[in-house]
Amino acid sequence: MKTKKGEYAAGLIKEISNLYALRIRIEAENLGIKNAYRTLLSQLYLKDGGTQLSLAEKTGMKAPTISITLRKMEKDGLVDRVVDEKDLRKTHVYLTEKGRQTTDNLNAAIDRINEGFVKGMTETEKEGFLKALENIKASLK
Repeated sequence: MKTKKGEYAAGLIKEISNLYALRIRIEAENLGIKNAYRTLLSQLYLKDGGTQLSLAEKTGMKAPTISITLRKMEKDGLVDRVVDEKDLRKTHVYLTEKGRQTTDNLNAAIDRINEGFVKGMTETEKEGFLKALENIKASLK
């Protein structure tokens, strides 16, 4: 079957993206991090103390899903949920020390995966590779 080079490139990008997501999922599972936890851990790592509503807005997850997932994460010792004293309708979520350490470990694993992308490339090749990816991204906006 004959394909255009652009179609081939798009297929490679999709395949790389899928493999990348799989590697991250495997690394997270090896660290004992459930798939549903990753997005919330990342958001809390960036801005600890957010409300359940703000987490739903930032992640695109539904509020009931956030609530159930946070309950499980709290049970696993990854987060603490604290009701706002001034507004009892709000619940703030904080990473525990275990949650922060777990996220640090996941971030280190992701860094290793990212380093693997450019392993064996010269600095010039790395720069060209990243520039090509930026160009592709810009052309799709």
